[in-house]
Amino acid sequence: MSPGAHGIWFGGIGHPTGAPPLSISKYHDIIRFSPNTAENLFRICAPLYEQGLSLREIERQTGFARSSIREALTERGLVLRPTKRCQKRKWKKPTAMRSGVIPYGYAYLEGRLVVDPREYKTVLQAVRWWKSGKSYTAIAKLLNDKKVPTRLGKRWTHSVVKRVIERHLESEK
Repeated sequence: MSPGAHGIWFGGIGHPTGAPPLSISKYHDIIRFSPNTAENLFRICAPLYEQGLSLREIERQTGFARSSIREALTERGLVLRPTKRCQKRKWKKPTAMRSGVIPYGYAYLEGRLVVDPREYKTVLQAVRWWKSGKSYTAIAKLLNDKKVPTRLGKRWTHSVVKRVIERHLESEK
């Protein structure tokens, strides 16, 4: 054998001192081998669950999958605690001014979103074109040809036109 990195010899054959080969079999004591059987999962996880740990906390401590832990505990007759699910809060329309880009055709007045008469003419024209059968892309091209800027001073695209028209139609309801 030839020396490895840093002049360390691997293996025992041809070692200059005649020393036995390096053995790492004595280091297996630090690694705990336990097959992932339902029996072992139950034996390890049941005491942790009974101490009050959640399945997620047991998963983090043991490295076993949470679904496997749940399955092993329920198969052995352990009744699981009910889970607490967070209720999603219902979205409420804001009553005051919000940050971000103001929708095209609208402005804030005293903290309320109101129609902006300067831009609203463009919105109504776009809605008329759309109701007459023009596509969003055709409307965007017409607005760009007329040099009508968007709120941010950019070119119109079909997706921006679509949002403006849909927002207007939604507000009419």
